[in-house]
Amino acid sequence: MVVIRILTSILKKKFLIYLLLTLIPTAALSTVLAKQQVKFLEDQNRNKAEEYANFHTMNIENFLGETVGRLEMLATSIKYQNNNLNKVENLLRETKGKDPRLSGFFWTNTNGDLLISTNTTSKDINVSDQPYFQRAIKTEKTSFSEVHIGRVTGRRIITIATPIVDHGQLQGVLVASLSMDEIEAAIKNLLKDEMVILTDSSKHILIKAGSIPVEHSIKSSRDIAEIPWTISVLVSSENGLAFWKPFLRYIIVFLTISNIVFLWAQYFLLKRKVKKENAQNELHKLELIGNLAASTAHEIRNPLTGIKGLVKLLSEEYHDKKAQSYFEVIQTEIDRINVIVSELLVLGKPTAHTLKTYNANTIVAEIEPIIRSEANFMNVELTVDYHTEELPVSCVKDQLKQVVLNLTKNSLQAMPYGGKLSIVLDKQSENCLITVADNGVGMQKDQINKAFNPFFTLKKDGSGLGLTVCKRIIDSYGGKIFIKSIPNEGTQVVITLPLVMYDT
Repeated sequence: MVVIRILTSILKKKFLIYLLLTLIPTAALSTVLAKQQVKFLEDQNRNKAEEYANFHTMNIENFLGETVGRLEMLATSIKYQNNNLNKVENLLRETKGKDPRLSGFFWTNTNGDLLISTNTTSKDINVSDQPYFQRAIKTEKTSFSEVHIGRVTGRRIITIATPIVDHGQLQGVLVASLSMDEIEAAIKNLLKDEMVILTDSSKHILIKAGSIPVEHSIKSSRDIAEIPWTISVLVSSENGLAFWKPFLRYIIVFLTISNIVFLWAQYFLLKRKVKKENAQNELHKLELIGNLAASTAHEIRNPLTGIKGLVKLLSEEYHDKKAQSYFEVIQTEIDRINVIVSELLVLGKPTAHTLKTYNANTIVAEIEPIIRSEANFMNVELTVDYHTEELPVSCVKDQLKQVVLNLTKNSLQAMPYGGKLSIVLDKQSENCLITVADNGVGMQKDQINKAFNPFFTLKKDGSGLGLTVCKRIIDSYGGKIFIKSIPNEGTQVVITLPLVMYDT
């Protein structure tokens, strides 16, 4: 149960992180972008509705303008008939049918009495009480009636009255019937994907052409100039789909990208965590090895001192050559054990000594003869470049000498058939740089990563503690040590130590 609770807690935590870093930002960003696209589409549809409204308004105005123009031309022809009713009637009958939008012509006197009709209807009709007739008489301009049902055709029409004035005298009024079907046909012929609604001044629908869902539409309206009508154009605007389509598309795209980023981040964090855990394990292991090495070194050194003293006494007692050669070998091996024990002590506690300030140039100069001697023996060309200024560092002189000697020893052993070895001392910002470089066999990348691990060695008779001790010593001085190496080209070890002021 405890394990299940722990796993549940971990899963909840990971899901919460996933929710906060992936799902919520993805949903928020997709919503914002989808709304922007909806707004863009709405602006496009609004512009489209306005464009269509202007177009249909112009079409109807042109239609009415052409009709009025033809009627006024006919009125001009009537004016020259000198009130001869027969000639006027013949002219009207000849004109009827030539324009399909006009269903009939009528001629009235100034009192509104119907004198001539091209349609079969009673002539005992007076239109003086009609508003359109009164406006035509009063303004002496063409006037339109409201939409009404024609007495002869039984269809919806508007009546157009055009007064005829000759030398300031009103001769009569030419009346014509304009079929609303013709206006509707003119609108429908130009429809695309919009709906057009034509209303009068009382908001009554006169014409409705096209079909789209009104609840998902954008509307634009315009007033007709010649007549008190309003034309409204509706274009489709599917807001629901307009939002959800891009929203789902953005969700898929961003969710894919965010999941890749999330998995990459998880991988990076996991890798970093593993690396940190490995470093901590190595640190604990090194600490454990150090403590073990220090205690072991002390335990070894005590009997070793006694053995060394007894061997010295025996060598003074037995003087023959064979015995002396044995004693010499024993002394050499004891010295070798002492070197290893000393390295174990440094590995265990490198900060046991008091640090003092020394010139790094001087320290390297003191051990240069030893290095040069070994280099000559190994047929290696040695170059040492000292810095022109003093390089004061806080250290234990013998330990820093040991570090440089260990590094040069490794370089010499990496060049069994001769080569070049260089030691360069330099100053970089507030640091002293000691670089030991060779053109020996070099190291692989995985070997470089393990180089400072205790007991890791590439030599048959090596202890694997040399570089470990070097790193512990340099770390204790607040410095750093780096290895750069290319197989079959050589190795470069760089020591960085902080510069200090001389002790006063």
